[in-house]
Amino acid sequence: MRVFPLKDAPLVLLSLIFFIWGLITVSSNSLIPYYKEAFSLDYKMAMLFPMAFFITRITVSLPTSFVMAKVGYKRTLKFCLMWCLLGCLAMAYLVRGEQLISTLLGILLMASGVSAIQVVSSPYVSLLSTPDKSVIRQSVATASNSVGTVLGPLVLTAVILVAASFNVDKTADQVSFLFLLIALFFFGLLVFFSKISLPDIKPKQMTGFWRGLTLLVKNRQFMKLALVLLLYIGVEVSFGTFTITYLADQQYGDLGLVSATQIIALYWVLMFVGRVLFAKFGNTINKHALFSLSCVIAALISAIAMYQNHVWIGYLMLFIGLCNSALYPIIYAQALHASGKQSSQGAAILIMCSIGGVILPFAQASLIDEISLSTSYIAPTLAYLLMVALYWSSLKHRI
Repeated sequence: MRVFPLKDAPLVLLSLIFFIWGLITVSSNSLIPYYKEAFSLDYKMAMLFPMAFFITRITVSLPTSFVMAKVGYKRTLKFCLMWCLLGCLAMAYLVRGEQLISTLLGILLMASGVSAIQVVSSPYVSLLSTPDKSVIRQSVATASNSVGTVLGPLVLTAVILVAASFNVDKTADQVSFLFLLIALFFFGLLVFFSKISLPDIKPKQMTGFWRGLTLLVKNRQFMKLALVLLLYIGVEVSFGTFTITYLADQQYGDLGLVSATQIIALYWVLMFVGRVLFAKFGNTINKHALFSLSCVIAALISAIAMYQNHVWIGYLMLFIGLCNSALYPIIYAQALHASGKQSSQGAAILIMCSIGGVILPFAQASLIDEISLSTSYIAPTLAYLLMVALYWSSLKHRI
């Protein structure tokens, strides 16, 4: 086999994987208002779509981690790339039926592959480097993820506008075309995978898989950090989803759905800029202080949104992307270190924490239906404050 001569090709491959799952996740979140409109759902029922996406973190993560522990990261990664390719093709086909159940099934099949590949690639990035550089490599990869999240809304609106210019107005057909393009990207990743020399790593475990999982669940520092990650993913998804609603709603931003979907890209742009800066200067600053400051500022903006109804509040909420930018690499690196020898089980549990992307947005959606959109921002406000408390509590249990 001919090997592609690229310096640090494994990091490039993994960064591309981070990029595409960021694009998929944000595109799926950005589609929620469109699904809500297409199927005439209220906010709580519209949460079926992110629920179908994120529930796979629970169903897929541990089995993938078990396989990874047995056969190693490299073989599992190849399997997951193929799974993603087939899942996107299934989504592209099933969504064309314009039925709620078939669309949810397509999301489940597609998201299963995305969940599996996250379990492998997140720790793989860190483990391909020395421990002192793992946070920085994780930041490089998450910066690539942020590029995907920036382009997600732009790609989505581009697909919608191009399709409309060809008189393709059905949401189902537009979504189908989007996932065909993503499937093509995964095919390219499989080709790239076959052309590079990718080091194989098998998780170092001193105990059996299930015994190691039990030990990890009893690890108080790890479990507190996992809960912090769950809350973080919840607030990230909430702002990525409901800020579109805020900017589009006639009572608040009154910008319309397409314009609001384009503007939300700024939220992800700021997250990308923040992660790039963190990757460059992360070793020179106090990560614990940065974490706390970012959460407090984000909580303050959320609290302001509870009492003011104006388009400038929607624009202000976009800057929470900058606050969120360093949180994921800080939390993930801390939690992976706390997992010790149980890194494969730790990766699975951390990916399972993505269920926060359902729990907090569902709570906020319920508040929107029952009270109002502005009042619903009490949910992310409390979440940020709880994150700070749990994070500092976890530091008391350092290993």
